Amino acid sequence: MKVIELGHAHPTLDEIIDLAEEEIVVLRKPDGSVFALSPVDEFAVEVELLKNNREFMALLKQLSQEQATISLQDLRKELAL
Repeated sequence: MKVIELGHAHPTLDEIIDLAEEEIVVLRKPDGSVFALSPVDEFAVEVELLKNNREFMALLKQLSQEQATISLQDLRKELAL
């Protein structure tokens, strides 16, 4: 992990991104606020976006509360298991 004190250093965004390709970069502003930059894969971004999508989460909740349309026993008979 690389910590950059922004009160002392003034790296460009390209320099910070280059560093973040190798390790997590933590940026600390003079007021003490801290930010982190690290690579993420597209799946992780999609999951995070969906977790914060109220409509999608409401749909999942609704679907999880629906009753099964076929019992497990009937499904086994149908599939001859």
